[in-house]
Amino acid sequence: MMISAFVVAYNRAAILGTCLRALRFADEVIVVDKSSTDDTRTVAEQYATRVVTVPWSPTVEGTRDFALSQCAHDWILFLDDDECLSPEAGPFIRAELARDRADVFEFPLRHYILGVHDEAAYYWPEHHVRLFRRGAVSFGTTVHRGIHVHSQRRMRIPAETGVCIHHLSHPDVSSWIERTNRYTSLSDRACVADEGLDLAAFAHARLDHWLAGSRDGYPAAAALLRATYDIVDRLKTWEEARGLDGHALFAQVCAELDAPRSWFSRLVSRRRPG
Repeated sequence: MMISAFVVAYNRAAILGTCLRALRFADEVIVVDKSSTDDTRTVAEQYATRVVTVPWSPTVEGTRDFALSQCAHDWILFLDDDECLSPEAGPFIRAELARDRADVFEFPLRHYILGVHDEAAYYWPEHHVRLFRRGAVSFGTTVHRGIHVHSQRRMRIPAETGVCIHHLSHPDVSSWIERTNRYTSLSDRACVADEGLDLAAFAHARLDHWLAGSRDGYPAAAALLRATYDIVDRLKTWEEARGLDGHALFAQVCAELDAPRSWFSRLVSRRRPG
């Protein structure tokens, strides 16, 4: 039951060491570095079996299939560079592989949004595939829909076991907004369904969905950020469907504003000495 672990990393030197130290029980650890400009590669070289550098790309989904191709063993464990396994995870994984009860394992993620994890927030418990037998999972490039499961032998690890992934995702509101804008600008992404609602009704529906009764405090703040993602995604879909090009429209407005002044430009040009 040999395990290959891989991590796709970009500019995560501050927390990558914790991520990789938690993978020491794996038989090999591959880090695919997307041309980081900080000390990510230096940190990775301390713990990884091998570090491979590839060109930068805006999402992790576009690199996972390549990272999988670098793995030598039949069991694959993969993490993002802002994810760290709990101490209970290593012994649990070894024991479960020996029992051979599943081909795919879904781990509960403890999201840290604004630097905090709160089990009263909307995101707990949320499970993600992170361990599989080769062939049971394949990767695609669609953002937030890039993991395809091909086996019915799945295990959803109960949150009560203590086995989980600590997802150190968003330290502040600015990082959430930056990632929201980056992800929702990609054409190959999982778009939120509009459910036949107009824009205003959609916004109210997403707020109600994620708030789920929360009115204030951290759970409400996290829910509002999640609703913001959906609203921005819906607005960009609306914009794309109408073919709106603000840059072209700005150029048209400038041309219209310049037109009445063109006579003055011609007059000045004629008066300039030869």
